[in-house]
Amino acid sequence: MKVLSLVAAAALPLLASAHFTLDYPYTRGFDEDLEPQFCGGFNTPSSSRTPYPLSGSAPLLIDSHHPTADVAVLISFDQNPTNFSAFNQTSEGQGYGLLKPFGRINGQGEFCFNVDIASLGINGLQNGSVATIQVEFNGGDGALFQCSDIVLVSNYSAPSNITCSNATSSASASSGPSQTASGSMGNPSQTGSPNSGAGRVVVGAVVGAVAAAAGVALAL
Repeated sequence: MKVLSLVAAAALPLLASAHFTLDYPYTRGFDEDLEPQFCGGFNTPSSSRTPYPLSGSAPLLIDSHHPTADVAVLISFDQNPTNFSAFNQTSEGQGYGLLKPFGRINGQGEFCFNVDIASLGINGLQNGSVATIQVEFNGGDGALFQCSDIVLVSNYSAPSNITCSNATSSASASSGPSQTASGSMGNPSQTGSPNSGAGRVVVGAVVGAVAAAAGVALAL
């Protein structure tokens, strides 16, 4: 069994045997044996949340070790989501769909998708709101999951060496949220190609200052 902590996952080369890794925003942690479980087996929110744009296009990077896979992005606005139902409804009862509908990627390596949290139309989101992103990935051997805990920051841009040039902008899969770890894929049509030059960075002091201005304490 190969285990990487949150810090190690950002700092060390990826394991060739991994099914997939979530590289940005940064994963809670990685254990390839636990990836079929909710949040990849890491059920406790990270004490250090990654700053992420409150609105506008934002990059999300994964590294795929399958020749083809179906991928979707879910999001929860709970402080500590513990099940899949928290990824399609707020604690106030407002329902919403997937942050990125299921789509197919072809080839191994880095893939990047643009997402826009504000496009979900969630009431009450503001500078300093917290959320958890969960990526669902199926490379043909069942659904796998990785989570990232984020803090939403107004007028924030991802680090300059995080780019998202290979993701397409359309998908025809069902817009309904994934409620169980069933791996049901619908009829995905979004495609992408690997971006081997996509970098991994550690959120530094500048990002910490932006988040601090939002009144959120980040343990960097």
